[in-house]
Amino acid sequence: MAKKLSYQVFEDNGGGLHLAVFGADGDECIWYTSGLEHLPPREVQAMLAALRDGADPVEAGWEMDLPDGCTPQQLYDELTGYDPATWRIIADDAGVYPERMGAAGRYVFG
Repeated sequence: MAKKLSYQVFEDNGGGLHLAVFGADGDECIWYTSGLEHLPPREVQAMLAALRDGADPVEAGWEMDLPDGCTPQQLYDELTGYDPATWRIIADDAGVYPERMGAAGRYVFG
């Protein structure tokens, strides 16, 4: 059985929600998307449930909207390279953290 991939959901201080998925070693971001705050909460929950069930978004062909020439790792590094006061991990493969959420996170996670 393949190892389940780890993931992190971030909320930035502008209300943006981002999802980063890491490879089997847990060190490299292999899939990244932003704009989750524009999706219906059930779609975001379905994505996270699929990850918890062992889905690999790269193998499954999930769409990524990356700028030309950018990798998922570069976008992850760009977001997390800012002052930590400008973003927070509000959910990951270990749990959901309501105390860290702003309005966008509460919308998606209820």
